[in-house]
Amino acid sequence: MDKYIIEFIGTFFLVLIIGFTQNPIAIGFGVTALVYMGMHISGAHYNPAVSVAMLIMKEIDFNKFLKYVACQVMGSTFAAYVVYTISSNIIIQPNLDESIYAILIAEILFTYLLIFVILNIACNPKVEGNSFYGLAYGLTVMVGIYAVGPLSGGVFNPAVSIGPSIIDLITDGGTSQYFIWYYLTAPIIGSILAVITFNFIIKK
Repeated sequence: MDKYIIEFIGTFFLVLIIGFTQNPIAIGFGVTALVYMGMHISGAHYNPAVSVAMLIMKEIDFNKFLKYVACQVMGSTFAAYVVYTISSNIIIQPNLDESIYAILIAEILFTYLLIFVILNIACNPKVEGNSFYGLAYGLTVMVGIYAVGPLSGGVFNPAVSIGPSIIDLITDGGTSQYFIWYYLTAPIIGSILAVITFNFIIKK
């Protein structure tokens, strides 16, 4: 049970930080702190794309995967409601002046980078038990948001989109649901590609 509580709390505060600050530095260091908070308990996924990678790598089983994702989505949704209640600002969407292809490619590439970094610091036996896991995770998120945030929104995490989209739909009947598929498909594709690359390198 502790694992699922941590996944809920970590994703809740991640979305809270994103919603209140929308600042890459705050988000990156926030992720770092949250990862150090929970990595020894749940692995500190806070992201279904990370959980997909860990499922493929057999670090978690399918039952645990479903529970992780459920807790991540619930944490994101609760955080989005809190942000909406305080500031009415929960919209997460790409730059609508950009093409769909550019948005998807940006999300795929930087989710790939994020997952590839995570796999190399969490699943590589050469750095087992390292103390830089959280910093590497947070800095990769920060760099990704700086690089493609103005283009794609810099999400790299389906849960970060799902929660706000649910609250936006319930409260305002808004438009977030029209973009949610970007943030469901692209991060999962990026995650799978990262696992393929990691396994290829490790097994050489």
